[in-house]
Amino acid sequence: MRDDFDNIRAERETPYRTTATSSNKYAGLWKQIAIGIVVGHLSLGLIGAVVWMVAAQFLPNGLSFTAP
Repeated sequence: MRDDFDNIRAERETPYRTTATSSNKYAGLWKQIAIGIVVGHLSLGLIGAVVWMVAAQFLPNGLSFTAP
């Protein structure tokens, strides 16, 4: 089988524009970072509250404090 490389072109069909796309490349990134910080803070707070509630249920049953 013979390969035909006569029709291969290196040119692009559309012009390559870097200036228009580079200015809007990170336009919404600050929103994603802010949402990630808020959601992460809320989820860690919720997990911490659940851990404290579980600890409050189990720790007083096994602990006894005696005054010297």
